[in-house]
Amino acid sequence: MVLDIIPKFDGRRIRIVYDQTYPAVSLVFYHILPQFKSKRLVIGVYSDTMCRKLKEHYKFISKHAPEIADILDNAYFIKIGRRDTIPFGRLYDFIPENIVKKEFERIELAVSKLREDDLVLIFGFYLMYAIHGRWILKNLMRIVDTLPEKITLVSISPYGLYDYTTTRIIERIFDVVIRIVKEEEPLDFGEDIYIIGVEESITREIKPGFERFKILPDGRLSKL
Repeated sequence: MVLDIIPKFDGRRIRIVYDQTYPAVSLVFYHILPQFKSKRLVIGVYSDTMCRKLKEHYKFISKHAPEIADILDNAYFIKIGRRDTIPFGRLYDFIPENIVKKEFERIELAVSKLREDDLVLIFGFYLMYAIHGRWILKNLMRIVDTLPEKITLVSISPYGLYDYTTTRIIERIFDVVIRIVKEEEPLDFGEDIYIIGVEESITREIKPGFERFKILPDGRLSKL
């Protein structure tokens, strides 16, 4: 079900919430990204730490899925951090982390250059709330309202990061919420099993439902 409905993500805003990073990265890079490889790929990333993690994922992908690494090599980065270094692709815009609160319009300007047919992947922006508090939430919502109507947006973040009220506010930004949970007592001996599915959806084309998956040695998801 989840893998089958990925084409329906086109032009929609998707939030992926996870307990463990690995299956979320697998879903985004090995399944969502190839589906929309004809689109311009723009990656928004917050913090140098998150860039370092993306670099580690890229190393694995380069070895096991060079065709996906080729897509990533053409990505454009909008980075907020301390340094303007990126793990792959090209730097589209760099915004120093220490000026975010004073010059938030820099982020707005970068977002204003996005196109309707872009695929935008968001990594690490949940850290901004932890650092800057509710002030950043209000301003991020304003930015989301300026996004092109038909843009395809995918954001991933850990589960349980916010209180209930904040979570509900954030989820109103998105059309679909995908939930990833590690199965506590898997029946398949020696393998980690993940429950992945649609938790919420505002469209009838994408209905709630979950399936069980394992991760193959090359990093791809395999339905059980």
